[in-house]
Amino acid sequence: MSDSIRNFTESLLKDLEENENGFFKVENLDGLAYLTIFPAGKKGKEVEYREILKRLEVFKISGIAEEEVKRILKSKDSEPHLIGKWPGKPEASSLDLKISEDKMTVYGILHPPKFGGKLLTRDEILSQLQTGGIVFGIIEESLVKLSQAEDYGKRILIAQGESPIPGKDGDIRILFQHPGTPTLEEDEFGRVDFKNIQIIQSVKKNQKLAEKVSPSPGKPGKNVKGEVLPFEEGKLAEWKLGPNVKISEDGNLVQSLIDGRPLVDRFGVIRVDEVCLLENVDFSTGNINFPGTIIVEESIADGFTLETDGSIIVKKSVGKVFLKAKGDIVLSGGFMGRNGGMIESGSDIYAKFIEQGKMIAKNSIFIEEAAMHSELIAGESVVVRGGRGEIIGGQCVAGKMITCTKLGAIVETRTVLSCGMPPELLSELEDLKSEIRKNQDILKKVDTSIQKLSDDSQRRSLSPEEKDSLPKLQAIRQKYSSILENLFAQEQSAILSFDPDKNSFIEVEREIFPGVEANLGRNKKFSVKLKEIPGPSFLYLGGDGQIAHSKVKPKRLGLLQEEPSESESSLD
Repeated sequence: MSDSIRNFTESLLKDLEENENGFFKVENLDGLAYLTIFPAGKKGKEVEYREILKRLEVFKISGIAEEEVKRILKSKDSEPHLIGKWPGKPEASSLDLKISEDKMTVYGILHPPKFGGKLLTRDEILSQLQTGGIVFGIIEESLVKLSQAEDYGKRILIAQGESPIPGKDGDIRILFQHPGTPTLEEDEFGRVDFKNIQIIQSVKKNQKLAEKVSPSPGKPGKNVKGEVLPFEEGKLAEWKLGPNVKISEDGNLVQSLIDGRPLVDRFGVIRVDEVCLLENVDFSTGNINFPGTIIVEESIADGFTLETDGSIIVKKSVGKVFLKAKGDIVLSGGFMGRNGGMIESGSDIYAKFIEQGKMIAKNSIFIEEAAMHSELIAGESVVVRGGRGEIIGGQCVAGKMITCTKLGAIVETRTVLSCGMPPELLSELEDLKSEIRKNQDILKKVDTSIQKLSDDSQRRSLSPEEKDSLPKLQAIRQKYSSILENLFAQEQSAILSFDPDKNSFIEVEREIFPGVEANLGRNKKFSVKLKEIPGPSFLYLGGDGQIAHSKVKPKRLGLLQEEPSESESSLD
């Protein structure tokens, strides 16, 4: 021990010794009451005679020799002295045990000793448990706590059984790439050819598509009585099969019946799609609704709809069309929606550009050149890179990531980004806000009418029709006030039920122009007002829960590199 620690310890002990108050104890030894008094330190408070008498009254000690008590108080010799008799026979503390019906837990309730009886020791408590057949999962800390009589009358967990661990169910192992991911290869100029992303996979007839994985074993448990509890066996995986597949003779493999595109849908159904190849989509074909993949070599006329459970591949640019697929949608050209068309995918969307259109993807949207004055909504990410890589105007919503080369325009075009929130929540909030605005407009008109009738009544007598209309207007006002109150409550509930994805971020390779507004969760807003911000730029939620602006990209698992960052909600 170092000199400084030794000096500190000696000083502390001396201080405690000098300031320690005197104290006393009354013990029951074979029915006789013994008093022991301990002296106080130099600065401590001595035991008072009235404190001793009060304690003896509480214990109902009889035959007290008061002169002897005073003598003992005066001597303070820290030794036990006989002063009287206890009123009854001493009883030790007792322990009630409560065993659950499933024999998995044991709780104990400790009752205090009577007439100066002794406390149960740890070994005595353990012996009582063993006598009751409790031999497994005994908690040592609880035994010590009960033996020290820390909590009389409280339920304390003494023993806990071990539940069995069920076996893990078997699974289906997919033997082809799932889900399909694009091959985004850059040339020497950093450009990506979205016409050659190799997203559409294919298999040959009789090719293996999936195999069964056997269940894994579980682990037995044990209750507090030491009885072994069997575990539940893992279940064998069941095949979920769609068209154009077959099961092997041993039932462990699935193979393709045709040449085609293999897919696993969101319900786990394995299938192989046939392909529908079309030259054009126009009045000669009508709208298309096909279960497999659709490929259009040339044009799709404005106003036509393509819908499929598979994927859609279009070799040219499209205009005001409506494409809906459960799989991917790939446009070798672009999408000029003219504020009317819409493209919706249950997976990913790939396009060269989009202008005045709306795209919705359950997973991600990939744009090569530019997204201009459009609405992009993606459950995972929006990527606008490869060519110009610009997002100009409109709205862009992504569940996890938005990345582009340039954001906004030098003419300060209003461009709104929302990242880290479920698109379906934003859609629902927008619907609620629209409904609120509609009802507020109605309420405003009703209030205007009521105010006008009230003003008129002060200047002239109202006609019978006007008098009849006043209570009707007030009833309508009450109705729409109630509707608005409910809508506001729904909106608040929807907002409070959502927490932003802390791993989400927005990446801009070069410039962010004024007129841009970025949102990362409720009330987390970043806006650019006066001058452009040179790149690279990364926007994400910092450790304080506010939007951070940095030139360092968040790590893949959401941990951020330790670099200086700005946590301001807006930059001028």
